[in-house]
Amino acid sequence: MKTPIRVGTHIEGVHWVAEYLASTLEIRVFREGREIETIAAPASLFGDEAEAGSASDEASRAEDAAVLAVLKHYVAERNPEE
Repeated sequence: MKTPIRVGTHIEGVHWVAEYLASTLEIRVFREGREIETIAAPASLFGDEAEAGSASDEASRAEDAAVLAVLKHYVAERNPEE
C-alpha cells in the first residue's frame, strides 16, 4: 500500500493540512491539527500519472502539488469557519 500524501500550508494565518489516502480515494482535511472533514478526491486528481507507476521525484512533487491545489480550493470554497 502506498503511503498517504500529506501536504500543508498556511492560509490567512491558519495552518491547513490535506492527507490523500490512495486506498480509499479520499482526502482528509485538517485545520490547526484537528480533522474537520473527509472529502472524495477528484477523479482527475492525478490523471494518467497514477497509472504510470512512476516513483520519480518529479512525479512525487506533482502529486504533492495536486493535493495542495485541492486543499486550497477547499479552503476558498467551503471553509466552514468563515
